[in-house]
Amino acid sequence: MSNNPYVKPLKPFDPKKDLVVSESFRADGASSKSDTLSDLESEDVEGELSSDAGREYCSFKTGGAILGGVTQIETALHRIVLLVGNKRGELYLLTPDSKSLKPIMKSRIQGSIIRTPAYADGIIYCATREGGVFAINIGLNDATEDSKASLKPQIIWRQRLQKGILTEPVATGKILIIASLGGLYAYEAYYQGESAKSVGRPLWEKPLDGTVSTPRIHSGIIYIGSEDEHLYAFEYGGSKISQVWKYKANGAIRAKPCISQNGDYVLAASIDGSVYCLSTSGDKLRWIFIVKSPVYSGIISRVIGDQELFYFGADNGFFYCLNNFGKKVWEFKTNGKIRTEAVISGNALYFGCEDNNLYSLNAKTGSLNFKFSTDGNINGSPVIIDNLLFFGSTDSFVHGVNI
Repeated sequence: MSNNPYVKPLKPFDPKKDLVVSESFRADGASSKSDTLSDLESEDVEGELSSDAGREYCSFKTGGAILGGVTQIETALHRIVLLVGNKRGELYLLTPDSKSLKPIMKSRIQGSIIRTPAYADGIIYCATREGGVFAINIGLNDATEDSKASLKPQIIWRQRLQKGILTEPVATGKILIIASLGGLYAYEAYYQGESAKSVGRPLWEKPLDGTVSTPRIHSGIIYIGSEDEHLYAFEYGGSKISQVWKYKANGAIRAKPCISQNGDYVLAASIDGSVYCLSTSGDKLRWIFIVKSPVYSGIISRVIGDQELFYFGADNGFFYCLNNFGKKVWEFKTNGKIRTEAVISGNALYFGCEDNNLYSLNAKTGSLNFKFSTDGNINGSPVIIDNLLFFGSTDSFVHGVNI
């Protein structure tokens, strides 16, 4: 070895350290640490899973397959009230009681309830696959502690559309919006004072070819996808509706659109296997993410650290997490089609699958927290109340699971 003090010995080459290349990028060309998974892992997100996570807390058997989600109703009378409908047209109100789900109301309408009912101001709104629209006063606003076990639901109005309804009703409290296979319809839903005399009357309609996307409403604009391969933006008010813009995709848009947290962008998933991100003004396509599989799952978003993440599932069995540049952060493989809209609580996200499992994943990394098995497909979105998660399955049960 040389004794020259100006010659330093060579350091051994470490390929794990010396060949690391940053693949993160920004739209402006500058690197961004926020795009990397390691940055997400370093962020703290509130909420931890309980020691009983993934264990069944309770269940309730209904009279038919449940294809829609569970709706939480908040009332002064009950701390927790759950609303669920099934394929036989049955509606149930349930409350947890000593590790069981206690029914406090059961009703039935004509037709199949295949999507999640809506609730506003004491009224349940149901749409059936056959084209029926029902507004049902369940009496919760008038109920007392003595009468809560014998609620008597009453249909206050109904409508019949010429074509079927494969979407969720959207109730704003003053109007009810329905997307059928024939177009968009709005009805008076303000059920107070003198206005109750006109409740249920049609306000406006907009014919569309094979509408199958549940509408998303944001800042007075309705965003909706259609079978004619377009994403539409409509402005509505009073007794009229007008088109603001439309965007042509390469396939039918059957999933509920998603609006970014800042309201600047709208995401729409198509059965052509793509997720499109456009400005809410409709004048700019920001990015396209290629899935190569039909996407029916609604997209949800969550801000973690300094970036917004988008979550959805696809018919190829994968659940995806994208960042706000349309770059995949992680993916998780299941064994069935994923058509539910996920929910997030704290550090975890939850979604159902057609492999009969309810999954819980780490929202930052995509790692599996737990999965809960049922005897049927899970197509509806779950609901979280305290440390419990409730969801329906085609096995006809409403399941309650500890999280």
